[in-house]
Amino acid sequence: MAEHGDGNIKVVVRCRPLNSREIARGAKCLVRMEGNQTILDPPEAGSAGAQAASGRATERKTMTFTFDKSYWSAGPRDDPKYCSQQTLYDDLGKELLDHSFAGFNACILAYGQTGSGKSYSMMGYGADKGIIPLTCSELFARVEQKKAQDPHINFTVEVSYIEIYNEKVRDLLNPKNTGNLRVREHPSLGPYVEDLSKLMVNSYDEMMTLMDEGNKARTVAATNMNETSSRSHAVFTLLLTMKRHDVDTNLDTEKVSRINLVDLAGSERANSTGATGQRLKEGANINKSLTTLGKVIAALATASQAEGKKGKKGKAEEFIPYRDSVLTWLLKDSLGGNSKTAMIAAISPADVQYEETLSTLRYADQAKKIKNKAVINEDPNAKLVRELKEELEMLRARVAGASNEAVFDPSIPAEKQKVTYQAKDGTIKTVTKAELQEQLETSEKLMQSLNETWEQKMQRTQEIQREREQALEELGITVEKNNVGVHTPKRMPHLVNLNEDPLMSECLIYQLKPGRTDVGRLDSDKAVTIKLSGESIAEEHCWFENNDGKVTLHAMPDAVTFLNGRQITPGQAYKLRSGFRIILGEHHVFRFNNPEEVRKLRDRARAKSAMSISVTAADLAAGEISEPTRPSSPTESSVEVDNVDWTYAKREAALARLGLDPGLDKLPDEDLNKLFEQITKVKTMRDHNAKRPESSLSQADDIWSESGRPMSSDALTDDTSVDAMTNHDSPELGESLKDVQNQLESQRAEFETRLQAIAESSEAEDLKAEKEQMEHQLKMVQMHMKRLYDARARGEDLEDLEFEPVIYTGRQLRLIRKVLDKWRAHRSFSMAEVVLSNAVLIKEANVISKELRKDVLYNFTVAAGGSLAAPASAIDSIAGLDQFGDVADPVLASATQPSVAVKVLDRRHNAIYVWSLDRLQHQLQRMRNLTTFIDRPSYSQHFSSEEPFYDNPPPDYSFIGNALLSLAPLSRRLSSSSTVPIFCRYTAEAIGSCRIEVKIANVVLSPKHANSSVTSTRSSSPVPGTVPPGSKLTFYLIVDQVKGLSHHDFSHVHLQVRLSSFLGPSLISEEVYPSTAVDLDGASLSDLKFRRSFSIVASTKVLTYLRQGYAPIEFYARLKPTYLERMERWDEMREVRIPTTIGSSSPGTPQSQPSVLPPMRRSENDFVVEQQHDVTAWLQVCELAPDGTYKPVPVVSTGYHDPGSFQLHQGLQRRIVLTLSSHSGRQLPWTEITRIRLGNVRHLDAKGMLHESQSKALVTLPLLQEQKIEYKPDGTGSITAEALWDSSVHNSILLNRVTASGQRVFLQVTWSVAIDTCAEPVQFSMDTAVAIQTRDARPPSRLTSLFGSTKVLPKTSTLFSVKLTPPLTRSPKDLWRLDTAEKYVRGEEALGIWRPRGVSVVEDYSRLVTMERRAADVQAIRVILASSPASKVKQQDAEVWASDEVLRNALALWQKRFGHRGEIVISQEPAEPDVSSVKSGRGSDTLSVDSLKLNASTKLVPRNDGPTKKGHLMVMTDATENVWERRWFVLRRPYLHMYAHSNEVEEVGVISLNGVNIESNPEMEALLGKKFTFTLFTSSNSYALAAPSQKELQAWTTKLDPTRLPS
Repeated sequence: MAEHGDGNIKVVVRCRPLNSREIARGAKCLVRMEGNQTILDPPEAGSAGAQAASGRATERKTMTFTFDKSYWSAGPRDDPKYCSQQTLYDDLGKELLDHSFAGFNACILAYGQTGSGKSYSMMGYGADKGIIPLTCSELFARVEQKKAQDPHINFTVEVSYIEIYNEKVRDLLNPKNTGNLRVREHPSLGPYVEDLSKLMVNSYDEMMTLMDEGNKARTVAATNMNETSSRSHAVFTLLLTMKRHDVDTNLDTEKVSRINLVDLAGSERANSTGATGQRLKEGANINKSLTTLGKVIAALATASQAEGKKGKKGKAEEFIPYRDSVLTWLLKDSLGGNSKTAMIAAISPADVQYEETLSTLRYADQAKKIKNKAVINEDPNAKLVRELKEELEMLRARVAGASNEAVFDPSIPAEKQKVTYQAKDGTIKTVTKAELQEQLETSEKLMQSLNETWEQKMQRTQEIQREREQALEELGITVEKNNVGVHTPKRMPHLVNLNEDPLMSECLIYQLKPGRTDVGRLDSDKAVTIKLSGESIAEEHCWFENNDGKVTLHAMPDAVTFLNGRQITPGQAYKLRSGFRIILGEHHVFRFNNPEEVRKLRDRARAKSAMSISVTAADLAAGEISEPTRPSSPTESSVEVDNVDWTYAKREAALARLGLDPGLDKLPDEDLNKLFEQITKVKTMRDHNAKRPESSLSQADDIWSESGRPMSSDALTDDTSVDAMTNHDSPELGESLKDVQNQLESQRAEFETRLQAIAESSEAEDLKAEKEQMEHQLKMVQMHMKRLYDARARGEDLEDLEFEPVIYTGRQLRLIRKVLDKWRAHRSFSMAEVVLSNAVLIKEANVISKELRKDVLYNFTVAAGGSLAAPASAIDSIAGLDQFGDVADPVLASATQPSVAVKVLDRRHNAIYVWSLDRLQHQLQRMRNLTTFIDRPSYSQHFSSEEPFYDNPPPDYSFIGNALLSLAPLSRRLSSSSTVPIFCRYTAEAIGSCRIEVKIANVVLSPKHANSSVTSTRSSSPVPGTVPPGSKLTFYLIVDQVKGLSHHDFSHVHLQVRLSSFLGPSLISEEVYPSTAVDLDGASLSDLKFRRSFSIVASTKVLTYLRQGYAPIEFYARLKPTYLERMERWDEMREVRIPTTIGSSSPGTPQSQPSVLPPMRRSENDFVVEQQHDVTAWLQVCELAPDGTYKPVPVVSTGYHDPGSFQLHQGLQRRIVLTLSSHSGRQLPWTEITRIRLGNVRHLDAKGMLHESQSKALVTLPLLQEQKIEYKPDGTGSITAEALWDSSVHNSILLNRVTASGQRVFLQVTWSVAIDTCAEPVQFSMDTAVAIQTRDARPPSRLTSLFGSTKVLPKTSTLFSVKLTPPLTRSPKDLWRLDTAEKYVRGEEALGIWRPRGVSVVEDYSRLVTMERRAADVQAIRVILASSPASKVKQQDAEVWASDEVLRNALALWQKRFGHRGEIVISQEPAEPDVSSVKSGRGSDTLSVDSLKLNASTKLVPRNDGPTKKGHLMVMTDATENVWERRWFVLRRPYLHMYAHSNEVEEVGVISLNGVNIESNPEMEALLGKKFTFTLFTSSNSYALAAPSQKELQAWTTKLDPTRLPS
């Protein structure tokens, strides 16, 4: 009846190519294939693969494995040995189908590490179909072929798809089976999954649809080894049933074949994949099931080999642990039973995956030894039905209870009722009735499924299909027929999602059924229909109401809901129309569709077109605005629904916040004018309903002004006004609206009167200022008292500093503020200090950009404060919506005074822009990272190679200059027209000119100052005088006749004006008004025009600004390379001219000595520059030993990132030993450690959570008097101090009780070090960890360091960066000492003659401000004089002024100077000593360098893991005695750590590689008398090192300085 098919499992190996990640890491191929042999070579020593393979790579031997097939897919596709997907299918898939049609069970399983290509081999990607799709396609092709050959044969195919995730079984084809399915085992059927859905398929397309649905539900996640790593095992089962009717015997025979196609989850190591949290738990379960699979394969291989041996001892079979894992339990038949099985071992050829590849090959090598006994499954149903009937009858009898068995009380539960029966094999079994009932239910389910007809199976499949459609419909997905996808409903209103990714848009549909549809959060307790996730989604966010196809939107309070870009008001209904954009929260964007509404509109439009009736935009607007429930959206009539996507909705919301509309530019002029009138009507009605006064930029009186209708759009560029203007005699408004206007006018006048009374009372401002100053003084007194109390509580004696609060009057405060503002404007000296002290940063940035060929140059400039602090083109701002609301450089944008900035000449993008010094320091650190990790691709791939050098994105328009307009005539109600020069702020020179006209439109006086009859004055007859406070001033600003801007330098030019230029810095929100850009290559400069009307309310602050302020007109352009080259040459030429102007700065100096010789380079000791030192702090805690000495306690460190924890004992006396070491030597002359403090006790639990305690006070520890200061011959210096520590003074239970395992106690350690060159002791602070043990606890074993990364250290090591900065220079004569331009930077030779800008940049700025303000003042005076009467001077006055004596007195008074008579001369060169001052003994004004004290700041340097190189080197410790010592060096850039031994326990020094320079040549070897020597020069010291070999010499020099050119 059954034919046997014994044989071993067929095992094949397939090797994938190197992926992009492995190629980037420089991985090498270790796998070779020759015939059926797979050869694995070990990785090279020192490579990344050797480090990854810690154990097995040390075997250093090549391994050869032989399999049934070895497939090479790692080479090019045209390689004759290349194995394609079709080749794999021909060898395995066809054989699988042959076995299946013969009646055998068959199985193909793919095994391998994560990312080795298992899923590619089984499923494939794109056009490269895998075994599963090819097998399924061929299966149905063969079925059709056999049906055509034999009409009496029939085939049925059923499929099931399960996922094993975290040892739980999920049904991927039935959404109803959401829980964990149980796995059972039947004596005849073997292991099976209970309640697993088996769906009937009739074609290949149906099968692939089900498989695609199941794949979408699979659990995948990204790991370091694979971005779409399968996190679960998937088993796709085909049940092929072949029924054949024998005509001769009239019998039906049946064969059933089960085909298992298994895609296993990837095997992995946690450290390779970077798994943490949930991924780590998944990996543990994956490795558990794969480990069990390995045990099963090993046991089966052993059993198969033992079976073939003769003389087998004993009959006991070896136990096969199938049930240890769900995966092996379900694959029991496939692995060692009734199945024809093939295994694909997928491997990676990379050396970094050596460990996983070797493990996979050993797996496969064991699997090929397994023998299976496959049997043709023929007529299983009849036999099973008979056996199941007998079993059911027996179980029913046992459950009911026989006469000879005990009858239990019905009240006794079934679990306690015992039943004894004899099984078929004769054994006596005793079970409970509950177990019997469970077996009975299981058998009945099996019986029911076996007796199920094909029609019943078809009906059940359709029911599951309907349930799946219903479940998908609840998720917003509609399934029609057999095609899964999104299909919009034909009648129901609905929402479709919009996504930033176009492929993800319109994938979700939420149908708005009749009635109410609520929207809320996913985890909300309230019953909501549409559930969304996100922090900005409220529990009850909003709701839709559908009444007869008309849908309205209602927002809930405190919920953010946008409709067509505008936030809607809660409690109000908004009617929705097709195409409306809805944004819920911040990220959920939807479009509303109403098919019935669209259909009606289409029919209505078709009917109107048939009757030849045209509808204008004004008619549509009038009909839409009449509905009160509709939000104002003037663009919706012109928006096509097809064009509404995520970008449009987000842009609409952004432009709504900007006050713009995305569709206005598409409307014709006629529709725009009509729409303008309609908006004016609606705005007036809203203001009337709201009963509130107008804002300062939009007054009601201007709406009804004499200006009439707006000008046509072709009059001038940007001919618009801030105020809304309309035709005041419009017949549509009627008399009622005029009454509304009169009421609003009276209310506005009343409010302005009140506000003006408050604004004009200086007493109110004085009282407010005095109150704020008193509150500040009270806070100062409270803080001072608190410091005194805290000091007394700690037992410290503070000097009684007298603190007397100073109270000023309001008038005094105004005077102080005025004086401070005056002096803050004079920043030349402080800016010169900043320029000189930061010149080295500019030089370093240019060196790095030159080395990396970035085509960018950096230099100093001065950024004006206020509106010109960070000038940016408004055209760029509107186009760059991705940076909406984001300030790239907040330090520069918020500057109110002139400050030193960095000019970026971006030649790659043809742009010039400005950075603040803070931004440069941040970008410079990123530039250093690029050079630091240039030889480490695994690190450098995380750094952008472009962002540190440029703005991202670079500006399209660069700021080229501005014209300055004085506002003095405007404050006197005078129109003006003048030609103003355009100054370049980088060169302080005029580059062009323009005509600026300010035309007064009208002045509406406040009710307090207005006459009863006249309320406005026209510009045609100006009345000279000041503008009273509270008046409304309307004027036109016209800019034209631009000249001088060459098309050789600029391609496109535009100008812009800021609202703050006319209102001053008191403006809350800035508005920028740009002109249209003019293409100079295709047009002329005369086309560059600007016109705009402004309406402002002149408050007291605004009037003060108008009288004294200036309005800049900014010009922007797209630059050409010629302009950038000229700017670069100008900087170089400006610096060359500096020495020639030095002599003019001291006119009193005699010029008798000729200056023939060039200036010599000054000694570095003459300069006072910022110093940076690296200090290593070694901390030891010593406890009293039995011999009476203090011995250091061990420090247990779990890794390099962990400094370690001190293992302390209870109840012992302790001392703290602090040693500071620096390679700066005597450059850091410390004298003593003045204070050590300890406190701020905290608790770190086993979960890594840090808990605060009550012991936060820092306690000063008593210091021993003896401190050891040592300066060694190798240039290093150290200082050691001891302090007594009694832990009981902290009064903390954490330091008294024993610390639990895995927990620590953290303390803060601070100390102060006195240094000769510093004004104050240098403060250091760090955290250290301790663990309290019992008094008799043993020290940790040294053997722990042999296993893992745990080490036992004698001390903790912490690295600090100490920065010593010079104080502010108080004398101009010492300014040159701050110059850092001559400070050496590695690689500065590539810059040639280039030098950073010096103090000349400050002089240029001062000259620029003086010139442009003088030019503006001259034009303003001309206007004011021209408007005054011709002559008011009487004749007798002229006679008085004509007298010589009065003229001389007046002239002397004008020439008299008040205050300081001399000017501060800023110079980079030291001034020659004045002869008169030397003679009078006043030559000691300048401060000597030696007596100058520096200011110190410290920063803890974080630990950097991942050493670049390790090894032994000889280091010279004493050059005079030629003493060399052998040390172990570890390179962790940018530091080189030096240890006594290779176990890295005792650290003896840390060398900073800042500004490293390496030299190695034969002359040096001869001088030092050692081979393979090289010298290491750093910014603080120099070192002589010797490598053991030439190869090591080359490796060390390359690693220490990756940018060094090979010699």
